[in-house]
Amino acid sequence: MIIRNIKLSNFRKFGEIEIPINKEIVILYGDNAQGKSTILESIMLITNGFSPWASSDEYIYTNQEDNKKYTRIEINIDGKIFSFFKDNTKRVFQIDSKRTTPKKFFEETASTTFNPEQIEILMISPSKRREFLDETISLINYDYSDTLKTFKKTLRQRNSYLKRLSKDFYERGTIAINDTQLNFWTEKFTKLAEEIQKKRIQLCREISSEYIRMEYIKSNGETPLEEKIEMSKKRDIATGYTNIGPHRDDWNLINGMDIKKFGSRGEKRLSIGQLLFSKQELVAKKLGFYPILLLDDISSELDKENTKKIFNKNFLSKQQTFITTIDYKNLPREVIEKAQLINLNSFK
Repeated sequence: MIIRNIKLSNFRKFGEIEIPINKEIVILYGDNAQGKSTILESIMLITNGFSPWASSDEYIYTNQEDNKKYTRIEINIDGKIFSFFKDNTKRVFQIDSKRTTPKKFFEETASTTFNPEQIEILMISPSKRREFLDETISLINYDYSDTLKTFKKTLRQRNSYLKRLSKDFYERGTIAINDTQLNFWTEKFTKLAEEIQKKRIQLCREISSEYIRMEYIKSNGETPLEEKIEMSKKRDIATGYTNIGPHRDDWNLINGMDIKKFGSRGEKRLSIGQLLFSKQELVAKKLGFYPILLLDDISSELDKENTKKIFNKNFLSKQQTFITTIDYKNLPREVIEKAQLINLNSFK
């Protein structure tokens, strides 16, 4: 899976830009705010359907008339032209100028990204760790995205009803644990929750390697989810919120010790690097091809030893890799020698 050309219209800071690609390692370098991460974001959108940094409208070039705002990404992948168009009313996906469905569009493409924010993934909120799992599963199972959307909608509806029951509890002292509508939303929620937990646990097992183990932490512990949610009904009514389920789960990395609790900053960085390798291999196995690898300014967060491990030539040779950096001379020489160097300072 090789990108041959990137063309952007009204995307972020770029009104119009076209970049021919001629190598399997591409280094995008230049000063801050020159659009290095923007190029990677466009690749993520065309290959995965989402931006790791923005909501659906934030990437549209702002210097346009409000009623005519649009953005277009066109990328040549293995000789096919994949294009994504978005304006205020619609999204259009095309392959070789023929309109297609999102499912068909994204089943032929994939990419994975690694940036400084992910290095902090063990030290920030559990919600970010859950997002990492869900985004990875969505890469290899497009239908999972629909399951996740339905789950989130069901969770909102259950919580909305719990708030009504909570008000009755505090005003009248009524704990309606057998309320018919609550039971309806609880049953629907539980079914979706069990499916999500099952897929997440499976991913954690498959992504674990001899170097690092991914441990999934269920909010229901060892108690079956259905039983734990039933036990939690009184608490849910009192708080007006669903306290048990995939939206409260977490995960951790183990390499002989609990890295989140006992690992040094360097060990955490290296562990995330190892997780990246495992994720890339797993996605390649599931899809039958290696996703494009997007490395966004990660050398700034790593020492020389760990930089060499991330930029291991045997690993980089498996897929096309895009690397962003302020100064490419800080990268390993063997990487630079094989790469196409693109100076984004020259794109004004």
